[in-house]
Amino acid sequence: MIPSESLKILFVDDKANVRSFVGPAIIAAGYRFIEAADGPTALFLIEEEKPDLIILDIMLDDPDFGGLDICKELRSSGNQTPVIFLTVKDWAEDPRFLQRAFSLGADDYITKREELLQIENGMGIPPTEYLESKSDVEELLARIQARLPQSRPAVAEMRERSFGDSLHVDFDTGLVRVMRESGWEEETLTLTELEIFRLLADRRNRPVGRIQIVDTVDREGTMTERSLESHIHRLRQKIEPDPRNPVYIITVQRIGYRLRIPE
Repeated sequence: MIPSESLKILFVDDKANVRSFVGPAIIAAGYRFIEAADGPTALFLIEEEKPDLIILDIMLDDPDFGGLDICKELRSSGNQTPVIFLTVKDWAEDPRFLQRAFSLGADDYITKREELLQIENGMGIPPTEYLESKSDVEELLARIQARLPQSRPAVAEMRERSFGDSLHVDFDTGLVRVMRESGWEEETLTLTELEIFRLLADRRNRPVGRIQIVDTVDREGTMTERSLESHIHRLRQKIEPDPRNPVYIITVQRIGYRLRIPE
């Protein structure tokens, strides 16, 4: 595990009182706290500071560059830093919002509880009293810890990797060895198939939205969500022990796909 004091958390919210409230809790947990009040500043800090996790308010005070726009631009550039959205209850209960957020590459979301909304609206709940109640802070820190990268190297840094006992992938050559009923078989992934597989593997069992896959992999601007389905179909034909019953590339309804990585 990477020591927590070396991990950076970027908190993006346009309310200064919310940032000043959340910051000490994150620092007290041993993380480095970086803050931004708007989208352009957030993107600049992402490039300069390279945070390990981003907490992003969905309702930034900018109709042309909100939280979803920041997430989309981040994922379109190939950046896979974990993103946790901070949202209000009404949005969190709207399946259209969740579908949109996850399709753009969100990893998780936290609903603002009443106390945090009162702080946001300047109603003056003492931070010490709120912190001692533990509820929101414990949830926030638990979500952060669950989404932070571990000390293991990313797939992108590895030349070869095994996925369970039935699949081996060489990320330099695209060579795949898969165990089927007839024994070990070899396949070769195309560059597009390899990049799709790498993106799914980097996310480690988490869903990746169709829009995010297209934006990340398609450098020529010719891929559509429909053609992505064809790439996924061919990828399954090459890596699955039984392509008719996939155990690695799993469809996540209304969102996209995830790579199931056996423990």
